[in-house]
Amino acid sequence: MFARYGGWSLLVAKFVPGLNTVAQPLAGVLGMRRSRFLLVDTLGALLWIGTYTGLGYLLSDQLERVAAYGRYLGSGLFGLVFGGLAIYIAGKYIRRQRFIRALRISRITPVELKRKLDAGDALMIVDLRHALDFEAEPVVIPGAVHMSPEDLERHSQEIPRDRDVILYCT
Repeated sequence: MFARYGGWSLLVAKFVPGLNTVAQPLAGVLGMRRSRFLLVDTLGALLWIGTYTGLGYLLSDQLERVAAYGRYLGSGLFGLVFGGLAIYIAGKYIRRQRFIRALRISRITPVELKRKLDAGDALMIVDLRHALDFEAEPVVIPGAVHMSPEDLERHSQEIPRDRDVILYCT
């Protein structure tokens, strides 16, 4: 989103999980002027405050009903919320473990890569960093070919099958 809309993505960054965490550092890395950053980020904060304040005002009657049901249910409501939260956390934990298992592929440390390069091993090194990352830090490993992850599939025939292929990204 930041690559497409630039600084204007700060307007909605607080509404998008994860984007709010990285939008401000990205603005700094890409050299956004301080005055423009302050303007757009302040407008985004005001939009976020206004949206949730407005929703609270519009839905105040429903919130009172929820509070009344909560008083009626008493500790049963606490058990229901706690149980739902426990099921949610357990599901997230199981998905995380499956994801970690799927990521277990051959890995190489920078020291091992340097050793292989110094030894003259036949390697193909592909730099898969996003354009924003590459723009922020255009240094590449000697001999590496830079391409986007989307290009990797299109150029798969160009990747040799007779030697090790090292992929790296951020």
